Amino acid sequence: MESSRHTNRPTRGLRKAIPATCELHRGPMGFANLMISKQGELFVLDPHVTGECLITLNERSAKALRDTLTEWLG
Repeated sequence: MESSRHTNRPTRGLRKAIPATCELHRGPMGFANLMISKQGELFVLDPHVTGECLITLNERSAKALRDTLTEWLG
């Protein structure tokens, strides 16, 4: 399973790094990056850009996250 994640890496246009901070490791904003990629029908969040702990959202979940952030930022 791990090898399929690395062989199916999205193209550069489908990946974004967002400056973040890690509550566990502390540090200033930008200390950790949150890599977000689109892999087929899934959206994958990769804290620390290590590939060791991935959060995977389907389209419905990604839209729920978008709507929540839009509401909170509005």
